[in-house]
Amino acid sequence: MRTYILKYKYENLVHIILLALNAAIFVSASVTLALMTNQLVSKQIQSFLALLGLEVGLYVIYLVLNYIITVHQAKLIQKMSLVIRLSYLSKITHHSFSEFRKIDIGEHLSVLNNDIQLIESNGFTSIYILCSTVFTTLFSIIALLSYDVRIVLLVILLTLCLTYLPKPFATKMKKAMERFSKANEELVSGISDQLYGYADVYYASRKHIFLRQVKSIVEDYISQKIIYTKRSTSTETLMSLFSVIAQMLILLLTGLLIIFGNIAVGTIASVGQISGNIFNSLSTINQLQVTIKSVEPILRKFEDYPTVSKSDLPIFQDINFKNVRYSFGENAIIKGFTQTFKEGGKYAITGCSGSGKSTLLNLLLGNLKDYEGKILFGKLESKEIDENSIVSACAYVGSQTHIYNDTLRNNLTLWNDAITDTHIKEALERVNLLSFLSRIDEQVNDGSFSEGQKQRIGLIRAFLKGSSVVIFDEATANLDHDNATRIEYQLLSDPDITFITVTHHLIKESEPYFDKIVRLGESDE
Repeated sequence: MRTYILKYKYENLVHIILLALNAAIFVSASVTLALMTNQLVSKQIQSFLALLGLEVGLYVIYLVLNYIITVHQAKLIQKMSLVIRLSYLSKITHHSFSEFRKIDIGEHLSVLNNDIQLIESNGFTSIYILCSTVFTTLFSIIALLSYDVRIVLLVILLTLCLTYLPKPFATKMKKAMERFSKANEELVSGISDQLYGYADVYYASRKHIFLRQVKSIVEDYISQKIIYTKRSTSTETLMSLFSVIAQMLILLLTGLLIIFGNIAVGTIASVGQISGNIFNSLSTINQLQVTIKSVEPILRKFEDYPTVSKSDLPIFQDINFKNVRYSFGENAIIKGFTQTFKEGGKYAITGCSGSGKSTLLNLLLGNLKDYEGKILFGKLESKEIDENSIVSACAYVGSQTHIYNDTLRNNLTLWNDAITDTHIKEALERVNLLSFLSRIDEQVNDGSFSEGQKQRIGLIRAFLKGSSVVIFDEATANLDHDNATRIEYQLLSDPDITFITVTHHLIKESEPYFDKIVRLGESDE
C-alpha cells in the first residue's frame, strides 16, 4: 500500500493534516467540558454560557470538517484503487495470453472487485482511521498532562498492556483473511461457471442441479466469512473489554485525586471522556494493525512478475515447424509435427475433434512456449519472440465473437479512431453486411445479432486490421455456404495474403486453391 500512498503523497499529506486538525478539535471539546463543569460548580453562569457557546462551535467545526474529510477520503481511495486495478490489468496485457487463460474470468473479476473492496476497507480506510486515532491519542495525552502527571503515567502503563495484548491474534487474523479472500474468488468463479453452463443443464432437464451447485458454492463462502467474522469480532471484543477496564482504573485514580484536592472536580468529566478517547483509540489501533497486516497477501496478487526480454518479430516470415511435440500432462497432442508455412501461402489445417488443431494454432500464434522441437519464424525461435509482436503481425478470427455493449462502430473498429467510414464500408461489403452501414452509430449488445452476423463482425475486425497474415479458427463455421465460400475465395485469391485456416469441414470449392491441406491424425486431447 505504501507504493500507492506515495503515488498520491501530496493529497495524502493534506488528508493527514485534516485528520490531525479534526482530532485536535475533538480533544479540545473534551477539555472545554471540564472548564464548563468547573464554572458550573463555581456558579459562574456567564463563563459557563461562553464556554458552552465555544463547545457548540467546536462540535460544529468538527462535523463540517468530518464531512470534508469523508468526501476527500472517498475520492483519494478511489484514485488509488484505480491505480491498483490498472496495475493488475497491465500485468495481464504484459504477459502471455496463455497465462491469462490459466485463470478463470470469474477469478479475475473477484480480484478486480472483491479484493479491491477489501484493500479499500481493510487497507486504505484502516490506515486513515489509524492516523486519526494516533492523533487523538497524542492530543489526549497532552490534555491529561495539564491535569496531573500521575494520570498520564497510569495511561502509559495501561497503553503498553493494550499494545501487546492483540499480537497473538495477528497470525490467526492473517490466515483467516487469506482464506476469506480465496473464498471470495471461488464464490465469483464458481457462480460464473454455473451460469455459463446453465444452458447445458437446462437442455438436459437438470435445472435442479444448477440450484444445488450454486447453493453449495455459496455455503462454502458463508462458512469462511463466518470464521473470519468470528476471528475479527473476538479480537475487537477482547480489546473493548480491556479498554473499559482501563477507563475505570483511570476514573478511579482521578476520583481519588479529586478527593485529596489535587485536581478540580470538573476534571473528572473531561478525564473520563479523554481517557475513553485514548483507550478506544488504542483498542482501534491494535485492531487496525492486525487488519492492515491481513491485506498483505491480497496485495501480492497485484505485484507484477519480472518480465523476460524477448525479441520482436520485424516482419512475418516463413514459419518452420521441425519435429514439434506438445503435451498436456502425459498426453501428447502434437507428435513430431514438421511443416513449413511460407509467406503468401494458403494453408488449411483439418482433422477430427481432438487431433490438435487448436493446439497447433496456439503454437503458430506464439501462445504456447513449452513445446519440444523447433518453431522458427525466419531464423528466430518462437520461444525467443515476444508473442505480442506475432499477434501484431496477424489478423486472427476465432469461432466466437464478443459483442461489446457499445456502438456498432466501436464494435467494428475496436475504438480505433484512425479507421474511416470508407474503410468500414469496404469491410462491410467484403462480408456482405453493407446494410449495417445505416446502423453504424446504433447502441448494440450480444443479443442484437445472430451467430452468423457476430462471426462476420469478427471477420470485419480482422479485415480492418489490415494485416498481410490472416488466421481463421473455425471462423466461418456459423456462416451459410455462399457467404463462407465468398469470404474464403477473397483471401485465397489474394497473392499478398498469407492465409491459414483451421476447420473441421473444408469448403469443397475452396480446396483446389490451397497450397497445402494439413490433415492432422486422431489423438485424445
